[in-house]
Amino acid sequence: MMRLGEEESEILGIMFGDGSIYRTKRKLKVEITGHKMDDREYMLNHVAPLFLRVYGVRMRVSYRRDSNTMRLYTYSQEVAMRLHMLGMPIGPKSRATLLPHADVEPESFIRGLFDTDGCVYRKYGCYAQVQFKSIARELMEFVRNTLILMGFHSSRIILDETRYKFYLCRQEEVRRFFEFIRPANPKHLKRLAGIWSRKPTGTA
Repeated sequence: MMRLGEEESEILGIMFGDGSIYRTKRKLKVEITGHKMDDREYMLNHVAPLFLRVYGVRMRVSYRRDSNTMRLYTYSQEVAMRLHMLGMPIGPKSRATLLPHADVEPESFIRGLFDTDGCVYRKYGCYAQVQFKSIARELMEFVRNTLILMGFHSSRIILDETRYKFYLCRQEEVRRFFEFIRPANPKHLKRLAGIWSRKPTGTA
């Protein structure tokens, strides 16, 4: 099986999270969707440079006036087919089996997926919880099993409406997750810092 480098593994995780590939009248369109306020710094300063370094393409940006959505996109048959070969479907992800078709660098792949389709939030008090969530159960099983091999303990996968999800709840493992996986989306880092700032005075 083909082995991907760190940056391309991260791109595949990003695409599995908030990415899509669609056919247009002329070309294939590669697109990543995010929140135009919460994700803007991440999209412009991290995701776009990744695509430029790995594939040599400059991602364009568009903003929806009627929503809080922004998109990075490129029309590139070559990039689209490369990502498709690596497991990214052309068309709706809900109709495909969402698994890497290559041997990915696990930390980088999980970083890309978490930055786009994961979250960290306050469970109660100063306790944080990491959540992964996807329409694809097979993807959640792959990520959960990968994290377990890294020594993490996770909850079981459960179905919430139309999505499958699992959690990392142990506080020492939440800390290790951020140190080891190194999420690159500033919104996650700011949210975690805000949660931990609620610690009572005098605690470690």
